Amino acid sequence: MSRLWLQRLCLISSDLLSMLLAFVLAISFTQNYHHDLEGSSLLHFFNPGVTKFLGILVIFAFAYREHYAKRRPFWEELRQIWLIVGFLLLLNLGLAFVLGKGSLKVLIIGFWVSFAILAPFLRVVTKYALIKLGKWQRDLYIVGTGATAINAYQLFARNRLMGYKLVGLVAPDGEKSLLSLPNMPILSVAEFKSLLVENNQCDIIIALENSYLNSLSNLINYLQHNCLSLLVVPEISGLALYGAEIDHFFGNDQLVLRLNNNLARNTNALVKRLFDLVIGFIALILLSPVFLLIALAIKINSKTSVFYRHQRIGKHGKPFYCLKFQSMYANSKELLAELLVNNPEAKIEWEQNFKLKNDPRVTPIGNWLRKTSLDELPQLFNVLLGNMSLVGPRPIVHEEIERYQDGFYYYQLVVPGITGLWQVSGRSDTDYADRVRLDGWYVKNWSLWYDIVILVKTVGVVLKRSGAY
Repeated sequence: MSRLWLQRLCLISSDLLSMLLAFVLAISFTQNYHHDLEGSSLLHFFNPGVTKFLGILVIFAFAYREHYAKRRPFWEELRQIWLIVGFLLLLNLGLAFVLGKGSLKVLIIGFWVSFAILAPFLRVVTKYALIKLGKWQRDLYIVGTGATAINAYQLFARNRLMGYKLVGLVAPDGEKSLLSLPNMPILSVAEFKSLLVENNQCDIIIALENSYLNSLSNLINYLQHNCLSLLVVPEISGLALYGAEIDHFFGNDQLVLRLNNNLARNTNALVKRLFDLVIGFIALILLSPVFLLIALAIKINSKTSVFYRHQRIGKHGKPFYCLKFQSMYANSKELLAELLVNNPEAKIEWEQNFKLKNDPRVTPIGNWLRKTSLDELPQLFNVLLGNMSLVGPRPIVHEEIERYQDGFYYYQLVVPGITGLWQVSGRSDTDYADRVRLDGWYVKNWSLWYDIVILVKTVGVVLKRSGAY
């Protein structure tokens, strides 16, 4: 059996095992929910014909979306899994309502919810197991020049689960000097073509600067038919590419890239607002004991007011008051002014980031609150009021507008967020220019799915206390 078919078989087996375990969990839940079914054997719930059909349907749906052939980043694969599961759940529930059995509806919901959790989890386990056995890695060559090729390498290297193993760089003839990675062979086009004759079981990334793309179209067409997969990473940056559509004309090589302004659509803005209200309200209820404990700790430890209001810049450049738990001494302004006068290094740090790693204004309890990011919990009230969102650019003060330069245009198109792409991409460990770039990227490429991903990643960042001070 070839490695490619072994990989597909393992992924299909993983999904079938997920279905089996989801059935067991759903049946156990249904028996607890419908007490008249208690004590029934598991076989009582299995209809061999229906079970086989369901298994074939799920595997066919994933195969149709090329889950067993193409390799995608984890969050994109998870999004597609949940979209497919959501569609099948609605279809399955429609049939259940026709049949009108209450226990059947509970069983269906329990099964699909369990499967939506188990399927991506077991796929990750399967991929890691194959990596350990050396059966998941796929040879990767990058055909490119300069920074475009290096950036492409870094992009795929960060996504370890995709299983790509860079084994060589291919430079257009005479351009080897434009490539440099330690201990990585650099091949000419002729050398690479001869290598493909012996082994075409590899993936290739085309990461050429725009000036080379047209002149090497013959090479690209040749590679397309002599490798497992050909990926083109065009030299495009700064565009709103999420949800972009590619159109092409019959008999013509010209492509038309249709870009979408996602947040400009009223339906998307409404969905984001409803998402903020529902999740924000639930979070406030669940975290109310935490609010009470922090308030008591602040009063006992520093004897200052519990909450702190600070004016920030919101949507359309309008100011609003951002809420936080008090983390500073009452005379914080005086302490900062004194520090900046007496400490040149602190002054430089403040002018660069508007933050200090060793801030004398911060109380002991405030230091802990900042490291755990719990000082920002009161911003949930800002979310309910509508002047903040759960996810968005971090709110800035008026003095920072000049630092944002052109990026301020994108910043003020949306309400600021409690968390955002900056927080899950290094936070205070990134420089200010990167923060502005990430804020702009978020606004241009907004989707509800990205909001969910950022919220999930925020939990990990907070638990690790990455870049917090």
